[in-house]
Amino acid sequence: MFPATSLSDHDIEVVVDALTEWCSQHHCDIQSCRGQSALAAAVDAVHSSPNRDTLLHQLSEKLTDSN
Repeated sequence: MFPATSLSDHDIEVVVDALTEWCSQHHCDIQSCRGQSALAAAVDAVHSSPNRDTLLHQLSEKLTDSN
């Protein structure tokens, strides 16, 4: 479920790009529990992450222990 927040088109693009890459690197589907956790983390972090690479790095750090 998408957290209640307003995202600009740019923010949505950054989230989708980073999430797609993260899920690919971690061999998980976005519909899985890990994918949904990554989505929530990405939406939470997007305002402090200016681009996909920074957001992807934050996701990797935040979700490292989520196997």
